[in-house]
Amino acid sequence: MEGAMSAHSVIDWLVQIPNPTPVQPEVGGDKILGLLNNVKWGAGVALVAGFFIGLIVWVGGRWVDHHRAGKVGVVMMLCAIAGAILYGIGWSLINSFAGS
Repeated sequence: MEGAMSAHSVIDWLVQIPNPTPVQPEVGGDKILGLLNNVKWGAGVALVAGFFIGLIVWVGGRWVDHHRAGKVGVVMMLCAIAGAILYGIGWSLINSFAGS
């Protein structure tokens, strides 16, 4: 019974922690957002480029019957697809946590 009491008191303590709303910095806030948008754009371009380069490696490996290159191309494409899924989910999660 004492374990339940301590867990309950910890939960009561955690509920009392304030959750402030995010506020854009007064100085340099636009530059920070611009930098984040550039990083977001670069990550998207890298994912698309990784997928198409993987496609080229896969086709080239199959064309010259080099199975290792074909497998590497498939892995590159799968990594790009997984990265794109994480990219889409991550950005929406960050926005929802930030409260916007």
